[in-house]
Amino acid sequence: MTVGDVVVATVRRPRDGRAAAVSGAVYLALAPLAAAGLSRPERVGFLAVNRFGGRMPALRVPQQLGTPWVLPLVAVTAFVARRQHLAVSAGLALPLEKALEVGVKKLTRRRRPAQLAPEARLFDDAPVDGPSYPSGHAAIATCAVLLAAPYLPRPVLAALSTAVGLTAVTRVHQGAHFPLDAVGGVSLGVCVAALLQYTFGLPASGA
Repeated sequence: MTVGDVVVATVRRPRDGRAAAVSGAVYLALAPLAAAGLSRPERVGFLAVNRFGGRMPALRVPQQLGTPWVLPLVAVTAFVARRQHLAVSAGLALPLEKALEVGVKKLTRRRRPAQLAPEARLFDDAPVDGPSYPSGHAAIATCAVLLAAPYLPRPVLAALSTAVGLTAVTRVHQGAHFPLDAVGGVSLGVCVAALLQYTFGLPASGA
């Protein structure tokens, strides 16, 4: 890959290929469970998170990491910073993630907590209808952080990784998704990020 007139050596990590395969398999394996309905253990887990602490406006801050504008922003920032590997991967990430997300949502047609668990409390922007599996917020947040991970200092990566976890938990707490949806979203995000990093590689320097 070139940056201006400079050729940047590219490396492909076998572990990225394995991570894409395993996480993709997990994502697809969870889909039939989501389509089958809501199990009692998942209902119990959902209600425990959903009812914890009442409305928490502060949780909306890390949740922004899962909004669709994040991946294009990463791509533009990487392009300006001349991190071409990251710019290409992040630029393709959102279309790929959305294709895999929407395709599975059409197949599973899992209903939202407001419909499957009438006792659910809805906070903030939790949707009432539409398919629930997987959580797009969890997928995008996971994908964005994993794509950027090789270029970030460890303290920043640790903070963003915590934000990914909070994004997934927040969507359950808000009543937007069930726990299985959040796990599926994280799996999808890992799959997309790992697949793109394996396809386009990383700079040989790792930055």
